[in-house]
Amino acid sequence: MLAHVFSAHHAAFLGLVGSLLLSCALALPNGLGVTPPMGYNTWNDFRCNDISASNVKKVADAMAANGLARAGYRYLNIDDCWAVRREPETMRIVADPAVFPEGIKPVADYVHGKGLLFGIYTDRGNATCAGRPGSRGFEGLDAATYASWGVDYLKEDSCWADSGHQDVAFADYARMRDALNATGRPIYFSLCGWYPWYSPVGNALGNSWRIWGDVNGWGSVYTAAQVNAKLFPNAGPGGWNDPDMLVGSSAHAAVYNSPEQSRTQFSLWAAMSAPLLIGSNVLNMSTWDLETYTNAEMIAVNQDALGKQAAIVHDTCPKLKLSSIKPRHSVDFNPKRPSDELDADVPECEQVWAKPMGDGSVVLVLVNWNGSARNVTCASSCLRSAGIDASHVLAYDLWEHRKLGVFSSVVAQLGANGASASIRVKVASSSAASSSLASLRQNRRAAAGMDTVSLS
Repeated sequence: MLAHVFSAHHAAFLGLVGSLLLSCALALPNGLGVTPPMGYNTWNDFRCNDISASNVKKVADAMAANGLARAGYRYLNIDDCWAVRREPETMRIVADPAVFPEGIKPVADYVHGKGLLFGIYTDRGNATCAGRPGSRGFEGLDAATYASWGVDYLKEDSCWADSGHQDVAFADYARMRDALNATGRPIYFSLCGWYPWYSPVGNALGNSWRIWGDVNGWGSVYTAAQVNAKLFPNAGPGGWNDPDMLVGSSAHAAVYNSPEQSRTQFSLWAAMSAPLLIGSNVLNMSTWDLETYTNAEMIAVNQDALGKQAAIVHDTCPKLKLSSIKPRHSVDFNPKRPSDELDADVPECEQVWAKPMGDGSVVLVLVNWNGSARNVTCASSCLRSAGIDASHVLAYDLWEHRKLGVFSSVVAQLGANGASASIRVKVASSSAASSSLASLRQNRRAAAGMDTVSLS
């Protein structure tokens, strides 16, 4: 499928992109997504089994009490399995009375009462991924219904829809975009189409767009990041590449990774200016995950007004060909570390990602994707690729929250199997560099190659 998209029909695709952008410039003037959205989604937590009005209200209570709301996580989004049918007379969509006995609006009102925003889910096909009613042919009615309920965010999936013809997919999403605009209510529009070819046109269709399949285990975190690395020019204020939700370390959730891997994913997603939507257990969130998701300095990286997505500036990983892999969309509602996403499927390699910041600094995320502990280095050529053209940099650790000093290169001592470090660097003044070098010489360390950042 992807080989077909990116080779034989490449010219036709570019023509379609051009015409769509010309006809739909500023087509989603809802004022939303100026920075990536932050919030929570039920899917990786509850799947279908435990989604209910009661649990959604408990999540709202928890987000308001545990600091997530204060940290900026504003959206509480219901995913699949909330709807059950359409009313025969009006064709309005109906919430499952077994789990939402009063309907959706009282739940949305409760969420709003906690100072949060409320999101909901649909599909551009005839049915959702779980077989519930989709929105095909009912875009205007569904958008008006969601607006009347007080919905602030809509995720539209692509199950039971045509993903083999881009013009069909784009037209499907454009119908819902226009329907949402017609309501007059600002509703963040999240496209969930799973393919990287949404990225060049995404800003004309929605506020964010999924660029790959579902992230469940460490293997899919790796793949989603590699795909997204190729798409960094397309993201910016108002529209964001979406590599899927954050997977925490809680075994209480439907899916989870190791604590170190969950923190590395968060660091990368922050640097990639990706939506930060927690897909972990909020009701029993561990201290580790809460510390991860409320790190104010990493959140500031994600929410930086410049809105630049990180790019890879040092790489020993195998080169990814989009034509060689297919997106994976989960139809298993209760996976626990899926067998096709084991750590062993991730190559033993390292990368350094660099995100330019509005104040002129650069955030580096150094990653040991798999295998034994190792040192990962961003030397002078790496720093130049990151936009730092200077002999020395001032370095600051965004997880240890401390200044590290002045260095000519950055070396992180990383643990095994998904460990990482996040370092903010900026050009060091000549006086600071001279002082640092003098100190190094005085301690007889410069000749021994100690002019580096060493992180454990």
